[in-house]
Amino acid sequence: LRQVQTGKLEVVVDSDNLNIPKFTEVQSSIDFDKYEAANFNPALLPTGAVKPTAFLRGGFQEENIKLADICIVRLKDCGGVVLSVSIAHAVVDGYGFNLFMHRWAEINKKLVADNTATDLGVSNAVCNRSILQKAVPTPQEPCLSVLHNMYIPSSYLSRLFAWVSPGIRGTIFDSIHAFADISISCFHVSRETLDQLRQSVKKNSSTNLRISDNDVLMAAITIAYAQSILKHESERTNTGLASWLKSAFLGSSSKNPKNFVTAEAADIRHRIPNGNLENYSGNSAISMMVHSPIELLQIPASSEALTQVALGVRKSTNEITSEYIAQSIHEAESESDFVFRPLVHNTFVAERMMVTNLSRFTFYTTDFGWGIPQFVGP
Repeated sequence: LRQVQTGKLEVVVDSDNLNIPKFTEVQSSIDFDKYEAANFNPALLPTGAVKPTAFLRGGFQEENIKLADICIVRLKDCGGVVLSVSIAHAVVDGYGFNLFMHRWAEINKKLVADNTATDLGVSNAVCNRSILQKAVPTPQEPCLSVLHNMYIPSSYLSRLFAWVSPGIRGTIFDSIHAFADISISCFHVSRETLDQLRQSVKKNSSTNLRISDNDVLMAAITIAYAQSILKHESERTNTGLASWLKSAFLGSSSKNPKNFVTAEAADIRHRIPNGNLENYSGNSAISMMVHSPIELLQIPASSEALTQVALGVRKSTNEITSEYIAQSIHEAESESDFVFRPLVHNTFVAERMMVTNLSRFTFYTTDFGWGIPQFVGP
């Protein structure tokens, strides 16, 4: 992984000096039944188990950074294993990660069956990064205002994070993450309930827009999150040191926002006509923004509120045209700190949320030779 002068990262393949993944193996004192009874809580994993991280970690030199970090935890009495895999986002996105896991499992399953994998053939994953640039059209119009303002103005912190090495940046982010006030919740929405919510949205809608499961889930998550933190965060960040930091680093963009902004990653593989990106393994996601009035989100949750937010999600999704994609990628490549702006902004601004949807990936069909997994989590 190499960082060029502009701050952007490049993946360099050197066949004579491969970046071998870090591999850790740990024995656990608990069995599978106990781990399952605890809903596969990662807190039960033994000391030394490497848990997935969103950030690259390493030193000042890029060559010290491992692009993949893999840990196997063997449960008591050979009852099963916990496989933890982290791959640098600079290398793949979620879709590419899914392709990698399936190919790895395919090879291992063949080795388990007959101790050879010579007849598997070549993977269908496309690793040539240049095909994305060739597939994305050139912008034909001036930059859309929604894209120009998508990631808010540059700040001191975003430029600093773009300047330092990836390893130092990851270490800083991991340290901040360790001291953050984080609560983790897991919600289960049954197929029946989701269908009922979707029918309710369609019934309350006066348009003929197609409403997907993702539209409804995004709306429900936005309402639930916004109502849980807006009042608390407003009281906490508008006084004292936090207020000063917020103004110093973000300026006027953070003052009394009228809208709650939900950002969602949108895959462009199937959105570029004749792009042939179906099995592209690199990063090919752009952001779509959904602006929901804060006044709407502060009232008690109702089917009407769910409908309005879900319609906002659908309209934003429909706006992802070829021109939108071209302008998004052009803007992202024009500024080195572009991708770090929302990370800084989210640190101080409660009225913003980023969502990644993994529900369409086929992780639960990944078979290493001993059957499909019982649980998969981020």
